[in-house]
Amino acid sequence: MNTQKINTPKIQSNTPSVQVSEQTAVSSTLSQKPAGLSRHEKLAIHRKRLRQKQVRRQKLILAVSGAFFLIAIFIAVFLTRQKHPEQLSINSACEAYRTSVENAASQYGMTEYTDLILALMMQESSGQGPDVLQASEGSYNKKYPQVPNGIQDVDYSIECGIQELKYAMDKAGVASPTDMAKIRLALQGYNFGADPYFAYLEKNGISTWSEASSEAFAQMASGNTPRSEDNPLYATAGPWDYGDQKYPEHVLRYYHP
Repeated sequence: MNTQKINTPKIQSNTPSVQVSEQTAVSSTLSQKPAGLSRHEKLAIHRKRLRQKQVRRQKLILAVSGAFFLIAIFIAVFLTRQKHPEQLSINSACEAYRTSVENAASQYGMTEYTDLILALMMQESSGQGPDVLQASEGSYNKKYPQVPNGIQDVDYSIECGIQELKYAMDKAGVASPTDMAKIRLALQGYNFGADPYFAYLEKNGISTWSEASSEAFAQMASGNTPRSEDNPLYATAGPWDYGDQKYPEHVLRYYHP
């Protein structure tokens, strides 16, 4: 039997074309941008951004304000320390003479300056020795040699010292226990000698105390004699070999009206 070979035509597959078409469709779908945001969503995003900006701005303001506050505190503390470098108390030895000072002060109209007199005593002697106000070299000492520590009677030292201080305060024009500008002048006069010091101030038109003017007077009064830098008084009392050129501030460390 002749078997006739039947040639079956090959059917070409279209699968690759279908895959390409599907990939193209997927890519087209993925590449499409999402639909636009609604007006409500846009407003919400805008508000969120505004809040973020406000928070950043508030943080910045707080940071700057805090920095300024700290600077202000630093300046206030610095200025306070400049005005009152130290705040010290009268010791018990000086306090023990309070009644004696009050009694003597009442004789010269100086009762309201008792605390100032005790501050002066603290600076001069810390309440030690008989010449507690170091008044021996002053003009009111008529009983003892006018040399350092010449007075040998505490009550007499207090009496002479109060008169010296009152004289200097009258020269300065001190009006009250809180008249610090004039009290500084009076204290420097107590240390330098009231007559020559106030004559110098008047001649040079000086009406307020300063360390510079005190040094200028001390330079003149010492005959241009400087203190050696090795001298302990150089740093504490000034560069010229005459008195204490920082005397008011030294006394006022103990005076708190």
